[in-house]
Amino acid sequence: MIGYIQVPSINPVMIDLPGPMAISWYGVMYLMGLLFAYLFVLYHIRKKRIELDNEQFTDILIRIFLGVIIGGRLGFCLFVNPSYYLRNPLQILAVWEGGMYFFGGLILAMILPYSYIRKIQRNYFDAADLIIIPAPIALAFGRLGNFINGEFWGRPSTAPWAMVFDTVPRSKWFPTDEGWVQDFLAEIGMRVPLSQELVNLPRHPVQLYELFFEGVLLFFVLLLFRDIGKPKPRGSILSLFMLTYGVLRFWIEFYREPTSHSAIIAGDWFTLSMLFSVPMVLAGAGGLLLAYTHNKPNLLYTATSVQTPATSRKNKNKRQRRKQR
Repeated sequence: MIGYIQVPSINPVMIDLPGPMAISWYGVMYLMGLLFAYLFVLYHIRKKRIELDNEQFTDILIRIFLGVIIGGRLGFCLFVNPSYYLRNPLQILAVWEGGMYFFGGLILAMILPYSYIRKIQRNYFDAADLIIIPAPIALAFGRLGNFINGEFWGRPSTAPWAMVFDTVPRSKWFPTDEGWVQDFLAEIGMRVPLSQELVNLPRHPVQLYELFFEGVLLFFVLLLFRDIGKPKPRGSILSLFMLTYGVLRFWIEFYREPTSHSAIIAGDWFTLSMLFSVPMVLAGAGGLLLAYTHNKPNLLYTATSVQTPATSRKNKNKRQRRKQR
């Protein structure tokens, strides 16, 4: 019985344009994530659930999108593969080839809209608590782009859902004459010719792990957190996102294949993303504590969209009186 999945070869270029430009699947995934976030907030605007008009939100979203693209690209070039981009600075502009770093995009996406939100006399954390909810789905689209590109794969695994990525360079293959590799091959039922010196082993599909846990699951956690129970205080949803994402990212990094530029300390297990996840978790936990300590309401939501406990009791009493009639 074969205990692994062979990933089909997918051309990362969706449409090849004349010259150096191209439309990549990775770029399309980013646009899909942006579209989802836009439609999510637009739904709230049209239902008059928030006191924000379409033009204001569009201006905020444009700044967030620029922050994600510019910050994500610069973060990748500066932190993930700086030596290559120092030698080839023009390649920094080749965003259609992929190569984005979440933490760089997050930082700049949070900074750029700040002055505009203050300009339209809204509270920054009020807006952030709403816009951060669809962000995990946008991230999920990005991870799907990583999967299509066959990048950021995980460590070797004997799990039945482990996958063989053809994009893994031969320098990351393993010698077939090593004992643990032979036991590994026997366990998963992979046969290689006796003359083959190196083998590309199945790996954890960490792109799909992140797509599900940091994307789909986190989206529903934030949505349910907002909608169930009492109205949540200002800043609490953003803080929950940072706390939960940081924990999930730190955990999933254990399954990702570390690279020479991502390993920081303790051999090959403590990665750059783990390093960035730690302050993210601390900021999220501290933000939740402050949000519930100050307990200030989110003023972006309209009075009819969020019920206070007093309003909820009044509505309950009205329903009871109708039943008695």
